Amino acid sequence: MLKRKISWRFGGLSFVIVGIGMLAAPARWEGPVLLPISPGHAFSVLDTIALAPLLLGTGWLYYGLWLHRRRLYEVVRAFPQVGSLSVFIAGTGMGLLIASSFSAFFWWWAIGAFLFSVMLLVALKHTD
Repeated sequence: MLKRKISWRFGGLSFVIVGIGMLAAPARWEGPVLLPISPGHAFSVLDTIALAPLLLGTGWLYYGLWLHRRRLYEVVRAFPQVGSLSVFIAGTGMGLLIASSFSAFFWWWAIGAFLFSVMLLVALKHTD
């Protein structure tokens, strides 16, 4: 029997994509609200189920990045301004994602998700 090891990048991103796909499902599929957060924002049954692949995939990606931290350190050390800017952009993206749950401006989550995702993909690219 042929056993193949799944790449941490492919496996992690696959789980994240499945989780995001579940979160993007139409509202009629979400089921009842389990935990209201703010007006217009709540955790539904489907959101709660979608957390499993999303957290598993994110954890897998972060574990892979942790294993390749020496390579990331070399890149940041070679280009400290770019490394600092990348950390700032990723932090801003994460902050906007969190703030979107508590604000009336609906599109903050999209801006935050875009910024954070781009920085995550840049980090993944530099672990080769």
